[in-house]
Amino acid sequence: MVRVVKKDKKLEAFKSSKLLKSCKKAGMPEPIAKTVTSMISAKLKKKKTVTSKAITKMVFDVCNKMGKIPANWLKYNKAKKKKKK
Repeated sequence: MVRVVKKDKKLEAFKSSKLLKSCKKAGMPEPIAKTVTSMISAKLKKKKTVTSKAITKMVFDVCNKMGKIPANWLKYNKAKKKKKK
């Protein structure tokens, strides 16, 4: 099982459904969000732990390879950060 190290150092099980939901909230069309989620999930199967920041970077990397610049993701991330403060 892959564990995600959150910003507050808490460990949480990786859930692909949570990543899919975040991608869709950020404005990705569902087919692209599913593709991104499955690609990242496959990469993470080889790991025991990963930081939430590394997952975000993977989302950008996969989107860039697909030629889909996730501008909405940046807005979503900023809004989410403000909400937590």
